[in-house]
Amino acid sequence: MPRTAAFPLNTTTLGLSLLLAAGTILPACAQTHTATPSVERETPTGVVARPDGPGTPQLTEAQWQRVESLLDEMTVRQKAGQMLQVTLGAMCAEPASATTPPVLDPEAARRVLVEYGAGSILNAAWITMPPEAWVDIVGELQRIATEETPHGIPLLYGIDSVHGANYITGATLFPHNLTLGATWNPELARASGAVAAADSRAVGLAWNFAPVADVARMPAWSRVFETFGEDPHLAGEMVAAAIEGMQGDDVSADTAVAATAKHFLGYSDPRSGRDRTPAIISTPDLHETFLPPFEAAFDVDVRTIMINSGEVNGVPVHADQRILTDLLRDEMGFGGVAVTDWQDIIKLVEFHFVAEDEREATYLAVNAGIDVAMTPETTDFVDHVVSLVEEGRLTEERIDESVRRILALKMELGLFDRPMPDDTARDAIGSDESVAISLDAAREGITLLRNRNGVLPLDGDARILVTGPASDDLMSLLGSWSYSWQGNEPDLIPESPTIVEALAERFGSDGVDHLPVDGFETAVEASAVQNAAANADVIVLCLGEPPSTEMPGNINDLTISASQIDLARAAAATGKPVIAVLVTNRPRLITPFEADLDGVLWAGQPGPLGPQAFAEILAGDVNPSGRLPFTYPRHAHGLLTYDHKHTDKFGPDSAPSGGFEPLFPFGAGIGYTTFNYDALEVSVPTITETGPAGDVEVSLTVTNTGDREGADVVQVYVSDHVASVTPRVQRLQAFTKLTLAAGETESVTLSLPPEAFTMIDRDGSRVFEPGVFTVRVGDESQELELRP
Repeated sequence: MPRTAAFPLNTTTLGLSLLLAAGTILPACAQTHTATPSVERETPTGVVARPDGPGTPQLTEAQWQRVESLLDEMTVRQKAGQMLQVTLGAMCAEPASATTPPVLDPEAARRVLVEYGAGSILNAAWITMPPEAWVDIVGELQRIATEETPHGIPLLYGIDSVHGANYITGATLFPHNLTLGATWNPELARASGAVAAADSRAVGLAWNFAPVADVARMPAWSRVFETFGEDPHLAGEMVAAAIEGMQGDDVSADTAVAATAKHFLGYSDPRSGRDRTPAIISTPDLHETFLPPFEAAFDVDVRTIMINSGEVNGVPVHADQRILTDLLRDEMGFGGVAVTDWQDIIKLVEFHFVAEDEREATYLAVNAGIDVAMTPETTDFVDHVVSLVEEGRLTEERIDESVRRILALKMELGLFDRPMPDDTARDAIGSDESVAISLDAAREGITLLRNRNGVLPLDGDARILVTGPASDDLMSLLGSWSYSWQGNEPDLIPESPTIVEALAERFGSDGVDHLPVDGFETAVEASAVQNAAANADVIVLCLGEPPSTEMPGNINDLTISASQIDLARAAAATGKPVIAVLVTNRPRLITPFEADLDGVLWAGQPGPLGPQAFAEILAGDVNPSGRLPFTYPRHAHGLLTYDHKHTDKFGPDSAPSGGFEPLFPFGAGIGYTTFNYDALEVSVPTITETGPAGDVEVSLTVTNTGDREGADVVQVYVSDHVASVTPRVQRLQAFTKLTLAAGETESVTLSLPPEAFTMIDRDGSRVFEPGVFTVRVGDESQELELRP
């Protein structure tokens, strides 16, 4: 019997050994564009190849004919214009302020839309705007595009509604994805995605640059909070649900948008931990870790992807045909639109140094496979494309591929018939229903990690000292992408209770004292803490970091600020129980004082309803059910994920252990009740040369052994004992969340697909290697010998 057997998948591995094998990648400029998968159909002007596969717009034959007719009528310059995306700010005479909307510059707008024929616009004019201002501006831009251009093609307007419609004043904001990931509840991702879509579409924004399908493998990275965590399976489930919520059953509806899975591919694992810096990713790791969330997105027909701004294995992804065409189009079959990230074509010149000028960078990016160029403040892209086609370096057929996808998406979104939604669509913005969803997400996402001696929940008559820089700071609770890019404009943030205010409301103002700390670097005298805690029964210590993302969020040290370390030590020195509440973009190290904490709650960025959820959890009104979607590190040089390799266990001085010693493990979380697992059974179908012939069924009983109702997340892990590529110690393969009454027992069955018992070999093929595997659920496990 052969040791290795190929496993059939929807995605093949053609060329991936070349894609990522060190030293074998050719210069991007040496690649030649080839046609991507398509379906040939007869049109009035002959046979054409239309996009096919995941993400392809679902059009009637008449709609496809209209797309082809437009392509036949358009000049190369007009087609290049459809590929151009310009930011709203480039067309405004005056920027928006906290009290006034931006002023559109008609001359600048016509230059962009009429002279250069831009097919897409993005962004707010720097900051949030009320719905009416959005409608006025988007409506006027659509009027110019549909009435003053030769073909009347509507605009595709894109926006980063990443945790709700965060650039629309009055819209409901939700917890950021990392906190949403801690719910382990895809239904909340689906519901919050649906609200973000409806609110965005209500003002004419039909394209959402969300959700993030990256996996958080580098804890220091500034965008960890935008991911659903470090695990590809959990991330994939949440990403797919969010996309389904955004795109709905009918993407042309006034409540739906085209979603974007971003950032394809490998963006979230920069070696330095800093945004947009190089990643080195092996072929197996690319397949096992970074592709699955995108595969999940393609399974639900996400309509667009955004491209990784960084480089993978020495090649900027925006210039890498092997990722953007060979992998994305030919192997994965993606038929939707691929958009660059901000300025990433010119960055091939200014950041990556793979092109001498913007014209050459344009050639590299278009030849690699981009469809929409987020330039986003210049129109030079159009001139470059035209000259490259005239020179013969780019073909008009290549341009047609991209423009066909763009026009088809606009057609499917209904923009040709209805560029702006009905006025009544705005009525639901900020509805009570959407607020309730945000509150539920915060309740389920806040994660209790330690509860020493049952310090929580607090007694109703407890006297509480609340302190720490996050105790009275809304910006850190909301995070970036909240009314402005960095989320650091306090004048833009609507009034909402802070943590201390929510605690005062729940426990009574007479029972809550507050020691303010103005800023995350502000020192507080230990004597001030001692005096403030004199009459307190417990100290709630609210720690964190200011909101930030992308390059402004780069840090040199993952350890929480020195002033907060001193504050925590001063709190512990009072002798009162200390409960830490962590409001952070990423897992900031708290090792210097964590042993002194009696309670630890991780919140990430729980949104505007986070303070209410905190108060309810501390009071015991809500039983916490969050589980960490990442590994919380203990040491600065211990930034490992839960699915590490076996040799990662080696510690200092050649110790056989201690290399992987997280402060809190992936999947950790407790509540105010306990659960017991029993009667684990694993049912295995016939084993063939390619692995299990069907799903492997995992059954067990779950009992709530406590005295109150609670929710638990059942997590199923699989370990491969021996493999030709070093196996990971374990990998999450299935999960489910269930709520049980006190004393209730429920039988649970989860299905593991055959892929759960396969691996990626060095050539990038998914294969089954017969051998011994372990299936684990909590403390229960079963060893399986899987051989044909």
